[in-house]
Order: sequence, then C-alpha cells, then structure tokens
Amino acid sequence: MADALNSFLAAGQSSFSTALFQHYAQSDLTHSEFLVYLFLTQWAQQHQEAPEPEHFATMVKMTPSALYATINSLLQKQAVTLVSQPDGHGHTVDQYDVTPLLRRLLDTPAPATPHAAPTASGAVFNQIEIEFARPLSPIEQQTIADWLNIDHYDPLVIQLALREAVLNQKYSLRYIDRILLNWEKLHLTTPQQVQDYLQRRNQL
Repeated sequence: MADALNSFLAAGQSSFSTALFQHYAQSDLTHSEFLVYLFLTQWAQQHQEAPEPEHFATMVKMTPSALYATINSLLQKQAVTLVSQPDGHGHTVDQYDVTPLLRRLLDTPAPATPHAAPTASGAVFNQIEIEFARPLSPIEQQTIADWLNIDHYDPLVIQLALREAVLNQKYSLRYIDRILLNWEKLHLTTPQQVQDYLQRRNQL
C-alpha cells in the first residue's frame, strides 16, 4: 500500500478549473473534443512545447487522423490557440494555449446550440487535408484558423485558392496564402468575384 501511495504521489498532479465542468454542458464541445482539451491542459502544465502528434494520439487512444481532426475542431471553435513562446534557451517553441475556452465559458454562460451542423470552415480543413493527402500539422492548422478568424477570408474563397494551388501542383499553405493575398490586393473578397476574375483570366 505504501509503495502504491508513493507511486501515486510521485506521478504528480494536474489542476483543472471547476468552471470547465460546471459549464461543459453550455459549451459546443463534443465528448472527444473535451477529452482532448483536458489532455492538452494537463500537457501544457508539464511541458513547454506542444505534444508530438503520434505520441499524443496514443495517450488519448485515438488514431493520428482522428486526433488531427479533433484538434482542428478545437482551433475552429476557438477553444485553444497555437502560440509561439521562448523556451528559455534562445529558441521558440509552439504550444497550445488552452485558456480561450475557459475565458469564454466564464464570460458567456449562455447555453450553446448542441450538435451544430458541420460548418463551411470545417470543410476548409477537411478539403485541404484531402488534397494534400496527409494530416495537417499544428502550425498549418493555426495558419488556416488565422485565415478564417483573423483575416476573415470567406471559406469558399479559400477553397478556390486551394483549387488554384492544386491545378499548379503546389501543395503548400504558403502558396495558397500568396494567392489569397493577391486576390485581396485586387479587392476580390467574395467567391463570385473570384470566379468572375478566374473566368476572365482564363479567356485571355
């Protein structure tokens, strides 16, 4: 018994805000998303850098693709964000910031609509993974989330930029970003404007 207790104490402890559990029913997270969120919270308390995907997938008993999809959804729902921070050795590392969900639950306790239908934003992540034929890395997930939440690109415009990249055999978010920036400079902000522009360009 003493050995078991010593092992328990040696393993350390993690703390979770009671608000997470009190307001979970009001959040828009699924059971799987909430589980991954809790694991990310525990990880962030003990590590400076984001977890290695393969290892983390094993921890949460998920396939890597299912884990990527779940983290994608957490980013889209703005429950977590990916941030860069110094590691104390002159380097910069990526880590998941898990505080956005807690801040939102504390600030807006109104019930959320359960089982929301798949969004156009979610289709962007899925389509890019399909075209790239691989899961997206955490930094790629954050780049796409920034397009949607900070730059406010229309999801359909992003998909049109993805199609242009694929037609040019450029499977790179940097290439897609250049397309989006170019369209923005041309004041092409809606799918119809982009499609009209592409049609005129192809007729030249």
